[in-house]
Amino acid sequence: MFTPLFIAGEIVPDGTDFRNTAHFRYKADLFVPCGGRPEAVNISNVAGLLDAEGKPHFKYIVEGANLFFTQQARLFLEKRKVVMFKDSSANKGGVTSSSLEVLVGLGLADADHAQCMTFKEGSSPPDFYQAYIKDIQARVSENAALEFGCIWAECERLGGAKPRCVISDELSQTITDLQDELEASALFDDQRARQGVLRAAIPRTLLDKAGYEALVGRLPEPYQRALFASYVASKFIYTCGVRAGNVDFYKFASGLANKA
Repeated sequence: MFTPLFIAGEIVPDGTDFRNTAHFRYKADLFVPCGGRPEAVNISNVAGLLDAEGKPHFKYIVEGANLFFTQQARLFLEKRKVVMFKDSSANKGGVTSSSLEVLVGLGLADADHAQCMTFKEGSSPPDFYQAYIKDIQARVSENAALEFGCIWAECERLGGAKPRCVISDELSQTITDLQDELEASALFDDQRARQGVLRAAIPRTLLDKAGYEALVGRLPEPYQRALFASYVASKFIYTCGVRAGNVDFYKFASGLANKA
């Protein structure tokens, strides 16, 4: 038997249709889609987010759901002055948290991990668990602010001539390319630079619990190299911008050992 839904006093006869079209029916300053079908907004229907005068329904869009907009739809909206941050930038918190979950799994001895990171339903999480979650939240907040600042600064530098969604793609690609170069470079072999970077990249709660030497002793070298390269690449680009050059990197790299 069919049962209609009641949403905000409105009868919705088809929940699937409502989910797929609700974003075309409302107006707001800020739109943050955090679920829905991939490519829900595409070049064939994006005009539905404009009113009769061609004014966008939303001033700001932060794409919390992966692939909610196609790139063509993003470009269409940005051309009409919508301030938009795409999924690859808005959703990096998930990548950060999962990578730090892997790190604690590798870095703690099995017995310590069972004691510090597991608990039965209905019981309170261990103190270490709660402290580590706060570390993760702080890292996510820090990276989100850096990502936002880098995209915003580059857009301002170009006077808005390049869409933020394109800058976001360039930023991600630049960090990835530099990370690949660093993994293959000899910079990781500089012991002081390596220690300085790893101490900065590993959350303080985990360092205090396991100790640096014991911790890195458990981390496979390829993992350490990847962690080192990822941290240096992202911090350098966030600090110096997507147009930074070799001289900028030399100055940045010279200070890595000071973190040890």
